[in-house]
Amino acid sequence: MNKRLATVGVLIATALFTSTTTVNAAEDTTFKASVDAWKASNKAAKDAYKVSLDSYKAGKQNFQAAKKAINDKFKADNATLKASIKSAVDAATTAEAKKALKASGKVQLDASIAARNAAIAALVKPTKPAKPTKTSKPEKSAGN
Repeated sequence: MNKRLATVGVLIATALFTSTTTVNAAEDTTFKASVDAWKASNKAAKDAYKVSLDSYKAGKQNFQAAKKAINDKFKADNATLKASIKSAVDAATTAEAKKALKASGKVQLDASIAARNAAIAALVKPTKPAKPTKTSKPEKSAGN
């Protein structure tokens, strides 16, 4: 009887250990697969963020270059305008003619400023990409 009881005990222990090991192995491969998928998802999100960040930086440089070109043209045009107004005012003989030339110059300057502001407003400023959201790492089941 003792031998039977011992044999039954060994068989039960073997059955329990074998089934638990099989379940643990299945849970372990499921966990590893979910961790691998999590890693791949995070890597893809980081790679996409890096690409969009590089695109943002290039767009920002292009925006600044275009804005600088507009401002440089504005400065050159205004320097020419001011010089022509000054020479016209100096050449004018009457106070009324000088006043009219100055008023005309102010209107032209205001129009130049409005054109520059409109050109800058027409530029599209790039938007900074959002950082990828962090996802939580998959957790192992409590049975392990």
